[in-house]
Amino acid sequence: MAKLPLPLKVFLGVTKLGGKRTSKPLAERRIESDWFMKFMDSFAGLQSPAVQDGENISFTSKAGHTIALRVFKPVKSEGPLPVWVYFHGGGFTIGSFDVRDNFCKKIADQSYCMVVSVQYRLAPEHPFPQGLNDCFEATAWLSENAHTFGGDGSRLAVGGESAGGNMAAVVSLMARDKRGPKILHQTLLYPSLDCSGSLPSRQEVSDEYLLTSEMLQQFGKAYLPEGQDRKDPYCSPIFADPAGLPPAVIITAEHDPLRDEGNLYARKLEDAGIHVVHKEYKDMIHDFVLMMPKFLKESREALRIVNEELCLAFKE
Repeated sequence: MAKLPLPLKVFLGVTKLGGKRTSKPLAERRIESDWFMKFMDSFAGLQSPAVQDGENISFTSKAGHTIALRVFKPVKSEGPLPVWVYFHGGGFTIGSFDVRDNFCKKIADQSYCMVVSVQYRLAPEHPFPQGLNDCFEATAWLSENAHTFGGDGSRLAVGGESAGGNMAAVVSLMARDKRGPKILHQTLLYPSLDCSGSLPSRQEVSDEYLLTSEMLQQFGKAYLPEGQDRKDPYCSPIFADPAGLPPAVIITAEHDPLRDEGNLYARKLEDAGIHVVHKEYKDMIHDFVLMMPKFLKESREALRIVNEELCLAFKE
């Protein structure tokens, strides 16, 4: 194991006690994963009493199914709030819109905005592009309807971690391509951007660091239907033309299989003249930002960067 900070070593040691997660039935893994993410969210030191508890609302999609949303607002808010649309991680197959409440509250507090967490449909029951379509439709719906519950749909940003980072990047692409709502900013925390697995870090990073190669293979198989082009920009935005995309924060970690695709995407956006704040954190692992702010200065710094850039985007 590389030279990791002690809190990460302890964390990885504890997670190994849970055994081989990929061998468990999906339903069981979802229950365990939701519990684990909620526990880490409460353990991360992100409590923000200045923000209300999440309020669940929903709307009916164009296809007729319900898309649930969880809304977080500062207790004392004046005027319509800008909206940050959040897509949770979980390899497109696990996770939920209510497992990162404290993280959502922290963003709402520090960026003085409304945070809306989206419950998109999960694979393999709902493979690509069904969950993605939910994310895009939720973003478009919020642009038109956020004013009815205190938001400003004309000041809209998107973000997420891991698979949620993929959703945020692709929603930004779709908004550009389909003349959808204007996206002011995209927050991509160690995003999954290359479902083709073409970059070295997916093979080079040790399976000791939380996100394993076996997990990535399972996620990809569940999310992408047989015969799907894995270089389609709507599942692998690393292959997209970046022209006209919104500014971005991109956070990556040295010991993360997704490191190279996040780093490459940052370079592609920069080369296209797009404002990007990008940092790869040495000695860090996947999901370090959301799990470890209480213990790691790197996690706290990354959150500060996110909030500073969101505040700037919402002021423009």
